[in-house]
Amino acid sequence: MDTVDHPIKERPLRKRYILVAIGLILLVMWGIAHTLLFTPLGNWLITPILQNKLTSALQHPITIKTFTLTSDNFELLFVDEVNNSVNTKGSYTLIPPHINALYDTNLSNLAGINTTKFPTETNGTIQGAYHDLHFIGETHIFSGRIDTDATLHFLSLNSAHLVIHNLPYQPFMETFEYPHNSDTVLNGELNISEIEKRDITATGQLTATTHHFKPSPLKENNESFDFWSLLADKEGKIHPFRINADVNLSLDELGIIEQFAHYPLRTKANIHTTLQGTQNRLKLNTTAFAAGGKIDATLTLTKLRPKMVDLTLKHADARSLFKLFSLPAPITGNIDGEINSDFINSTIALEIQKGHTVPSVLKRQYKITQPLIAFNSSIKVTLKPKLIRYSGTFKSDLKDLRFDGSPPHDQMLTNLLRQINHNRDKGEI
Repeated sequence: MDTVDHPIKERPLRKRYILVAIGLILLVMWGIAHTLLFTPLGNWLITPILQNKLTSALQHPITIKTFTLTSDNFELLFVDEVNNSVNTKGSYTLIPPHINALYDTNLSNLAGINTTKFPTETNGTIQGAYHDLHFIGETHIFSGRIDTDATLHFLSLNSAHLVIHNLPYQPFMETFEYPHNSDTVLNGELNISEIEKRDITATGQLTATTHHFKPSPLKENNESFDFWSLLADKEGKIHPFRINADVNLSLDELGIIEQFAHYPLRTKANIHTTLQGTQNRLKLNTTAFAAGGKIDATLTLTKLRPKMVDLTLKHADARSLFKLFSLPAPITGNIDGEINSDFINSTIALEIQKGHTVPSVLKRQYKITQPLIAFNSSIKVTLKPKLIRYSGTFKSDLKDLRFDGSPPHDQMLTNLLRQINHNRDKGEI
């Protein structure tokens, strides 16, 4: 009986020895890990490894000034080769995973890890789980500030709420070497979501306040804006995306965008813009209240390249419209019109009602001597690569005048005046 029962009593004891051995091994491993991770000796050993990782990730030489890691706290301060600095410190837990930290950066030098071309300083807080971090802070750019409330999913930006305070416009233009002279400041806010999924929704409003504006020479060789270059990766490829954006703009002086329009613009404007579509087809719709009227414009882009533009002008004031394009107004009246273009062929149609000539401007600017004429007129212009055609009507208090043909555009005014003089010589005017 005893010889049979003896092996049965040994088995629990053997298992107990094995469990104790495993426990001792885990304890030793924890001790080693704790020594390597959470002690001054361990921090000293990890610092060069972390420094190399940061240098590789940021593609600039990084020097770690401070690195402290304990079982529940951390601090990291590093600088680049031009003394831009990043500092973060706080507490964390592994189970459940959570972080609560402060951060601040000083990217005053326009080199190294500062790739924005702007001197910036930021500070704020980081909270949340490691897969879902919440950043709240502020960024100081020039003399303005942007308040930021952003979320990151697995360290990828997913959403952002930006509030802009008194951001000066001129330093940005100077940074990109565009001539500009104004005291314009920007205020507003933007909400952007679902960035990580590339199904982006954006809403916002922006106000540009300008008290003093001085026209600047337009930059020569100003290339048009290219969405493809902006969104393409390093290999020139566009990853699929969808966007639905809705933004309102209020500008005291439209001249602040003259360098991008490559035309001297002068007026105030309220603009509502939407951008909808995918990387294959985008549609930009803009409604602007300017020049005393309403302007509706639609730009269609195929594979991010402009393909079609349609513009409708309703009830614009002639004086204000000429002022918009920095031109002295030779006429007054109400103007309606349309422009349609596929960037190869274009059609322009204008209707002028209750028009009057301005003899002083005609004489001073165009060397034309004419009496005050009240008129209604319509004109249609067709532009093709090798052809420009005009047709229309001109009805005045002097004499009805009609023309239909395709004179060179620089001769159209000459022909028009010749017809008026001919009518006068015949006594019909």
